Amino acid sequence: MEDFKDRVLDVVDWIVDRFYDVKDFLTEHPNAKRWIIEGVSCVVVGILVGVITFNIMNHEKKTLAVKEENAATPVQEQSAEEENIEAGSSMEEVNPEDYEDVVIEVVDPGEYASNIADWSQAEVDAAVTERSKYLEGNKYWSQVSQYWDTKGISGNARYCTYLADTANKVYSPSDFDGIAPEVIHAIKNEMYARHGYSFRDKELYNYFMGQVWYSPSILPADFDEKTFTETEVKNLDMLNSIDPL
Repeated sequence: MEDFKDRVLDVVDWIVDRFYDVKDFLTEHPNAKRWIIEGVSCVVVGILVGVITFNIMNHEKKTLAVKEENAATPVQEQSAEEENIEAGSSMEEVNPEDYEDVVIEVVDPGEYASNIADWSQAEVDAAVTERSKYLEGNKYWSQVSQYWDTKGISGNARYCTYLADTANKVYSPSDFDGIAPEVIHAIKNEMYARHGYSFRDKELYNYFMGQVWYSPSILPADFDEKTFTETEVKNLDMLNSIDPL
């Protein structure tokens, strides 16, 4: 125990000696204090500049994540009972006749989706023949077909064209007045589908597999919403707010 106390006292004496050495040095060299302060200041300023520069260079210029309250995955795992209840309630509440005379002015579909725009007619015909089987009995397809009727779109175009131009145009809720809930839900999820999202929900998966341009390539767990552009984020937030399904 005495040895330990002696060592502690030796350390204290050494610290005191060094303190007086520094004090004597500063007394003998009046400019040393100013040099030390300036040196420390330069080091501190350099560190601050480095930290600020690093943060600026690594900070994202814009936040593309969907608003927290609307950031739910487009589709979620459902039990068979939940799917039956949802399908039954949604189809009972929607009367197709309510939309037959509605004039919809959402988007001009224009040309086929860009990834199939250069296909030959034979390639398109073959793909439509193969993919259309996914749409048999699909709960979204009947309402989407009526939507295309109001747009004057028929034939292969129904399987090759995006429902809305959400990648390039920012929409408002009023743009979707009078559109069936199934179509709004499909338009919202179309934004995910265009980026290769592989849907877990059977109805949504079959609907998009019926679209020739759709190529599922990303599992839900691997999908990053930062993939969306700023325009798409705005549209997704808006569609989440009006999507009743």
